[in-house]
Amino acid sequence: MDREGGYIQLRPLNGGVEWDALPEHVVPAEQSDAMSAEVAKANAQSRSARSGAAL
Repeated sequence: MDREGGYIQLRPLNGGVEWDALPEHVVPAEQSDAMSAEVAKANAQSRSARSGAAL
């Protein structure tokens, strides 16, 4: 998400509450994790569109 005061601010790929981490404890997300998050997002949007609700 961002950097502040020597920390990296992170948030789960599927959304949620962010947290701070030291840069040396952070590794990039695996491509499969990022793809899973995008598929989950697309599925949620599809379900929402079918039910007539907006995200």
